[in-house]
Amino acid sequence: MKRYFNGGLVAAALFALTLPAGATGMAEREPPAVSMWLIMIGIAMMSWVMTYRRWWLPLAIWVPAALFVSTLIADFADPVIGPAVREELGSLYIFQIDLAGALMLVAPLMFANQRFSRQK
Repeated sequence: MKRYFNGGLVAAALFALTLPAGATGMAEREPPAVSMWLIMIGIAMMSWVMTYRRWWLPLAIWVPAALFVSTLIADFADPVIGPAVREELGSLYIFQIDLAGALMLVAPLMFANQRFSRQK
């Protein structure tokens, strides 16, 4: 009996995980932690693939990722939005978002540096 991988079912399940679970107030504006981790994994995979074409191509991913992460950090640093998000979603959510954001910024630079140092 053959087993087949159903990619559509897995994609639907991952999409369902990224939907907000009955969030109210400030939580509706913030992305779910699962979607941030999926974005981080996608950026790391794209950076890894792009380094094999040219060493500097992951830097093209870094710029939009840096702008995206800076908007999230600006929301958490806001004197009104930050405490409301912290109260509603908790400190663990902010820690996860900050960690995923830091890895989004480090992964393209890490792969570009790795490939650049091999060329010497």
